[in-house]
Amino acid sequence: MPLPKVLGDLLRLPTAPFAEHAVADHVTRHVARLPRVRLSRDRWGNLLAHYRNGRPRQPVVFTAHMDHPGFVARHVRRDRLLLAAFRGWVEPEFFVGTGVRFWSGGRWVRGRVVEITKAARVYRMIGRSARPEEVAIRVDSGVEPGAPGMWDLPDPALRGDLVHARGCDDIAGCAAMLALLDRLSRRTAVADVRCLFTRAEEVGFVGAIGAARSRTVPQGLPVIAIETSKALTNARIGDGPILRVGDKSSVFSPEVTAFCDRVASELARRRKTFAYQRKLMDGGTCESTAYYAYGYQATGICVALGNYHNMDTERKRIASEYVSLADWRRMVDWFEAIALDRRGFADVSDALKRTIDARFDKYAPLLA
Repeated sequence: MPLPKVLGDLLRLPTAPFAEHAVADHVTRHVARLPRVRLSRDRWGNLLAHYRNGRPRQPVVFTAHMDHPGFVARHVRRDRLLLAAFRGWVEPEFFVGTGVRFWSGGRWVRGRVVEITKAARVYRMIGRSARPEEVAIRVDSGVEPGAPGMWDLPDPALRGDLVHARGCDDIAGCAAMLALLDRLSRRTAVADVRCLFTRAEEVGFVGAIGAARSRTVPQGLPVIAIETSKALTNARIGDGPILRVGDKSSVFSPEVTAFCDRVASELARRRKTFAYQRKLMDGGTCESTAYYAYGYQATGICVALGNYHNMDTERKRIASEYVSLADWRRMVDWFEAIALDRRGFADVSDALKRTIDARFDKYAPLLA
């Protein structure tokens, strides 16, 4: 089974927080080819692709971020020592001596981390004392200021069912939204779907905060934030995409969560190859919390991720992230089923109440 082109193309691109232009340009070109999809950009640089055809019952919003923890070049000294910002979270012990590559002047420029030159103190996090913010890197040649940098890891490759790449988080989520738009456009589906591609999630989902504050999408629509989340003991790679009922900071909207759960359950009954999980993924805080905090009804869907933020903790080295291709494909199937659902999420709480009422009516005589 080959790596889907829509996924492989995105995973090859350079990206870092506030330096997502290669991914944004690719999304723009891809969406421009799709009928019935209109693309806009909000004041913060987030991209909104809106597919609409016919009179669907339930408009819905999917959202994923275009960045991955990475470097942004500042300036190169005469001795080819580059000072670069690091944006995102990776443990300090993974830096010194590790290879890095910058996309500059239309090509990759390689280098190696020499030292951490600036770090921010981290409070209330057991076992963590600092967050690297700037590093010195010995580079092979000049690097343009503002060029995005990533760990020097291979291009995406499929090994069995596992997709290995420099940064699955959250480029795989962006690719899933493009795959959904491809499907809807190809079948001229009756649907109203907005796909929001956000910026700078890895420094505290600031692109999503800007979108929520500016009402880039209407507040009355359900929001489903897509992630590639660190695999947990009870949330394993290969067991299906995950309905993320909450994160480290909040529990998500029960109505939208129940809506996604119902659609997945119905899909699993129709298609025996479909499987999914329902978990509290509390390893960190995701964009769903931002939308929820600003009054949106929001939930999350993710796939389990190996080598979270490129940290191979067993071998104590930087390595490619990886996800299950089967999980990713099932996630796209789930998105399509949500987009095409004719019932919507408004009646979910009523259905639950009817079930509970029926149970009470059955046993009420025994209470008496």
